[in-house]
Amino acid sequence: MKKTISINISGVIFHIEEDGYDKLKNYLASIQQYFSGYEDSQEIVTDIENRIAEKLLAKLKGDKHTEARQAGPRSAITLDDVNELIKAMGTVADFEAVEEEEVFLGKEQGAESKAQYAQSTGQSAPGTTPPNPTPNAPGTTPPPQGPRRIFRDLRRKTLGGVASGLAHYFNIDPVWVRLVMVILVVGLPPVFGPHGGGEFFGSLAGFTIIAYIAMWVAFPGSETLEEDKSVKKFYRNPDDKVLGGIASGISAYFGIDTGVVRLLFVLGIVLFGVGFLAYIVLWIISPEANTLTEKMEMKGQPITLSNIESNVKRSLNISETAEENPVTKLLLFPFRAIAVVLTGLARAFGPFLNGLVAVVRVFVGVIMLIISFATMIACLAAAGVALGANMGGDLGDLEFPLRLFRQDIGTPMVLAALVAAILPCLALGIVGLMLIAKRSLISARAALTLLGIWILALVVTSATVTPLVANFRREATVEEEKLLNIPVAVPTFDINDVDSDYDQRPNIELMGYDGTQYKLIQRFEAHGRSRADAEANARTIRYNYVQRDSVLRFDDDIELTANAPFRDQELHMELYIPYEKPFRMTKDFAYFIRNEFGNKELERMSESLWKFTKADGLVCINFPRERNDNYDNDDNDDLGDVADDVQNAIDSELGDDFDRQGDHSRQFDARNFTDIDASGAFVIRLQKGDSFKIIADGREKDMDDLRVETEGGVLKVSMKRGKLFNWNNARAVGLTITMPTVKGMKLTGASRASLTGFGRLNDLDIDLTGASRVVADADVNALKLNLTGASKATLRGRAESLDADLSGACRLDATDMTINRANIDANGASHAELGTVTNLDTETSGASRVTRRNQ
Repeated sequence: MKKTISINISGVIFHIEEDGYDKLKNYLASIQQYFSGYEDSQEIVTDIENRIAEKLLAKLKGDKHTEARQAGPRSAITLDDVNELIKAMGTVADFEAVEEEEVFLGKEQGAESKAQYAQSTGQSAPGTTPPNPTPNAPGTTPPPQGPRRIFRDLRRKTLGGVASGLAHYFNIDPVWVRLVMVILVVGLPPVFGPHGGGEFFGSLAGFTIIAYIAMWVAFPGSETLEEDKSVKKFYRNPDDKVLGGIASGISAYFGIDTGVVRLLFVLGIVLFGVGFLAYIVLWIISPEANTLTEKMEMKGQPITLSNIESNVKRSLNISETAEENPVTKLLLFPFRAIAVVLTGLARAFGPFLNGLVAVVRVFVGVIMLIISFATMIACLAAAGVALGANMGGDLGDLEFPLRLFRQDIGTPMVLAALVAAILPCLALGIVGLMLIAKRSLISARAALTLLGIWILALVVTSATVTPLVANFRREATVEEEKLLNIPVAVPTFDINDVDSDYDQRPNIELMGYDGTQYKLIQRFEAHGRSRADAEANARTIRYNYVQRDSVLRFDDDIELTANAPFRDQELHMELYIPYEKPFRMTKDFAYFIRNEFGNKELERMSESLWKFTKADGLVCINFPRERNDNYDNDDNDDLGDVADDVQNAIDSELGDDFDRQGDHSRQFDARNFTDIDASGAFVIRLQKGDSFKIIADGREKDMDDLRVETEGGVLKVSMKRGKLFNWNNARAVGLTITMPTVKGMKLTGASRASLTGFGRLNDLDIDLTGASRVVADADVNALKLNLTGASKATLRGRAESLDADLSGACRLDATDMTINRANIDANGASHAELGTVTNLDTETSGASRVTRRNQ
């Protein structure tokens, strides 16, 4: 039984046996006495005590190089531990003997021989002992070790300790892990983005951030990770710095000349500022070598008393070095001046910046919490609606026919989708709370459990949604022909307003034919797993029309049979009328059908009498046909010349066939819109009128596939699914759109459009993507233009301000537009050619250019 004593070394309490305490006390006393004559002796002794504390702490935990590992952690330091420590660190007597040898041989020669001996043999110089001299005992093998775990290193962290934890696990310097992460997040996207890699490297940056957050949540933190002293560390060198000590630190780490490193950084500044950015990033992520032991680690020297003493002596001889020549002082003066300024700014604004960082951290955390809470509420609301549809509840006026999916939406699908959507939102909220609280709020086991639940929810969601998607794999059409027995000589066609659960309008078109009876052709369309299943789903459509006296009323909605599943059922009808047979129609019926009528024709529809002829098709018996509005422009003498110029521009830019009408035409009922959004291949003619009117022209089968709808003041035009990516097999569909005013036009794909005759406009926003082209003649206060891909815009008229953003290989021709203020941002290989511009502000990159013709 031995007596133990409690001692404090570098703030760490150790229990040491009495005999070991006496020897350690004498050892420390000899070190203090030896270094007492040196400048900053207290700092030197403190560094040595820190190293001794690290070694003793490692022995108590069980060092992997000693037999103590077999017994696991211990509670007290023994005399043998002290002897091993002294043997590793070296004694004062050891390097006093070296000093005597150096005096005999010459100080500089002795120092050089020791360095050469160490470099050639890979061992310490004579008189010193390697830092880990104790091998395994003879006849023994190192005990088996358990699997290593990854911890976040909270002692050497910069943000969350993830980079330093990974560096500790892989035995590398944390600076390089941090540098790789910075390059992945903010380095690669700006470099490769303009060359077509923006999407990939942007996704890689996002994945890196998500992976960092995931590791932050999953890996536990530790403040007791022992630093591997054998790993060479990168530090900023404060003793040989011009600005931040980065160049001298790199020089010490790689063993190259400091001047070469500084020259490379200066050249990097000239080459697009890469050197400046690299210097700033390394300055932020790398620590400074403040203590003597850190400076020795920077140079890769073992922490022994001999090396400590050598570095102390070397530091004391700094004042004896030769004075810098005037050229060196002149070259380094700007860098030293910048260093002084930056040091002063750091001292002055350091507390403010620290507070600003804290405010930003809390602000970002609050934003993440708000987003997390809002998205979780939205997910719960959507799940409630879906469950309500599944249970037969009233969903109100939903545009999406969710109630028709009651047979397809099961509770497992809804719950799995809810979990899959809500867990990322929950993770976002947890990260926000962690940013605010600056500590971990969830254990690694809980995080891994939630990750497993999320993956399971994704699997269940995929398994339940896949059969639903398969129900729309095939499409089929069932055609029926019915003869209508109408006994009256002049029937009237009308629309019956019904309230249907399906809320899907049928298409009706009047056509003439060489027959004796009225004939109705109905085409029922639907989707299914197979063609037979699709035909069966098409037969679930129910449609009614009622004849009372001389009036034949068609319902404005279709219905489905009881318990019929939703498979995107649609109904298209053609009402064939014998030639020369007169008939009437109401105004509502004329708006509903696909045939084209003018505004005046619609206003007098109740008085009009119609018939089909073989030569002219649909004609009005008692009034002349007036399909298009006529505007009297005689008040403006110059308008005819301007219209000719505009027409010439349209023919030149959009083709001679731009105004050519298709074989078939249909009118669509859409109102109260100010913006156009077309996706596909269309020929769009935009013109001003007192009311809304949309007339489509083209092939009959393209008319059937055309979708026209309004949403939030936007007229959306597209083709049905399956036609959107099949433009090479479909001809461009013409659209003549009449509207009182226009605020925006968005074209995606390969559309051509003209915008003329609207007079003075306050705001106009034109967005072209793909290979779209537009010719616009307008007088605009604020014109915004966004061109991407290979699109082209030709502008005429006047604009108070033009804000244009061009990217890709697009083209802007505004030589015939008078502009007061223009702001052009061109990227890639774009070209903007302007006319008269009073104030011009441009920004170009790549091979793009901005030119002015008239100035």
